[in-house]
Amino acid sequence: MKKNQIYFGLLILALIVTIVWTSMGMLGVNRVEKTYNVSVIVNDSNNDRWIAMREGLEQAAKDNSIQLNYVSTGVLSSEEEEKTLIEREVENGADGIVVQLVSSEDTYAVFEKIDPSIPVMLLETDAVSEGVYSVTAPDNLWIGEALAQTVLEDYGTSISDRKIGILCGNQNQLSMQQRLGSVQKILKDKNIEPAWVLSDIGEDLSAALITKQAEDPVDILITLGNTETDTAVDYLQADTSYKKTFAIYGEGCSEKAVYYLDRDVIKTLVVPNEFNMGYQSVHAIAKQLQYRLSGSESTTVGSLVINKQNLYDEENQKILFPIVQ
Repeated sequence: MKKNQIYFGLLILALIVTIVWTSMGMLGVNRVEKTYNVSVIVNDSNNDRWIAMREGLEQAAKDNSIQLNYVSTGVLSSEEEEKTLIEREVENGADGIVVQLVSSEDTYAVFEKIDPSIPVMLLETDAVSEGVYSVTAPDNLWIGEALAQTVLEDYGTSISDRKIGILCGNQNQLSMQQRLGSVQKILKDKNIEPAWVLSDIGEDLSAALITKQAEDPVDILITLGNTETDTAVDYLQADTSYKKTFAIYGEGCSEKAVYYLDRDVIKTLVVPNEFNMGYQSVHAIAKQLQYRLSGSESTTVGSLVINKQNLYDEENQKILFPIVQ
């Protein structure tokens, strides 16, 4: 009888030890999580348009035990340059890559030497062969539509007396192709033909804008990316005799763009949720790495139409100036 009691006591003790040990494991007590290295490659990395996105990247890294490496870049001019950067990061131990493509065209060549087991998240713009890679981006068709519709709403019937120009960004990127196509469709539906369209590819955009505005001045300028919006602002703020003014309707989130929206130099900004774009891209890669997933779903983040009147609304301030917890 006494021997049975001893056995029973040992059994209970073993059960308690097992439960405690399991609970400690579930709670992560004394568990060391692996830290993964993720490299981030974007065009003109020091531009302040990336501030909100960087906050999102860092918050996701903090939440998911990710070590971020920001690759310092200037203005990336070619797929070959970007390919070299990606391959260098992988050689240096990157477990995952977040990248904004210079061109959406020949992505196979860009990633041909990268082990398929290394997660790649495209940022802001997809590849032409959509669905091959995961992408975290705004709805670029909607951005173009929102810009064009806002112009039409603001000018009403007087739009027929106005000339419109477009700074259409890097047309090697699918995102910019989609934005331009969407703007042109909305305008065409109203029988409006832009006076001119300027791309960033292969020329000095500032100089090209000066030339075009001198030769064929427009009243309204639609700018499809942050660089284009800043370029338009710089033109209007230059102290020169050749300057011919226009109203800016653009996409962007840089400090300059927001400042001049408040000054009414920019009439409307369409602002993607860059914080969420950064957060979701790193969060998705972290899950792939931690759970050995073969891929992750693409994510579309929202955008807001912001003007001087609603600039200080709480929702808009959260998008423009996110606070990291």
